Amino acid sequence: MNRSLLLAALVLALTTRAHAGDPRIEAKAHIDRATELHKAGNPAEALGELVRAYALDPQPQLLYAMGQLHVKLGECTLAITFYERFLSTKPAAQLARMANEAIATCHTNPPPAIEAPAEPAPVATSAPEPAPLAPLAPAALPRSPEPRPWYADKLGVGLAGAGVVTGIVGIVMWRGARSDRDDADRAPTYDEFDSLVARAQTKQTAALVLGVAGVVLVGAGGAHLWLHQREQGVVVSPTSGGAAISWSGRW
Repeated sequence: MNRSLLLAALVLALTTRAHAGDPRIEAKAHIDRATELHKAGNPAEALGELVRAYALDPQPQLLYAMGQLHVKLGECTLAITFYERFLSTKPAAQLARMANEAIATCHTNPPPAIEAPAEPAPVATSAPEPAPLAPLAPAALPRSPEPRPWYADKLGVGLAGAGVVTGIVGIVMWRGARSDRDDADRAPTYDEFDSLVARAQTKQTAALVLGVAGVVLVGAGGAHLWLHQREQGVVVSPTSGGAAISWSGRW
């Protein structure tokens, strides 16, 4: 289990004859870097360099070396995987024996996993207390508007007055129609009777139209007067808990 990574790197270096432009030159640079990192006690970074070297030049000895580094990291399951891949390449008898011994040791006496250094607990910092709020100055209360008298609503008064006048005219027309109808009943000739009846019907129709118009005008004027009298003066007053709303008006 404690075979040196440098042994595998030297075996690979001795068996590799690289030429200019050959990716094996770059692979050898990664191997050299991995050897330095391994000596410096950085197995994780050394493993990364060997992975890059294997991608450039997949030499079987690198599989064995990567298995060794996984053992250093306490990752025996991964180490066995690389040892078995190395054995599948049919290495020399001595190297095969070393790989099998490493697998057996992983099964019987695996090394403890390297624990990552615990992160320091965050230092609790107390938030600064907020500055006290300055008290609000009392605001001047607005005066509520003076309610206007109902007769100041010219439109409402005009509509209501027009409705009353129209209704009176309609009543007069209706009475005239009744009078013409009575005269028709006393008419001495048929022509006079027919003329009086026709005039009475015309006056009745006009009286109905004027009556309906008068009711509508009076209703519109009354509604307008009522809405105007319902106007309210709203006042918002600041309080310690927020604001108070009051209103006033004359019905």
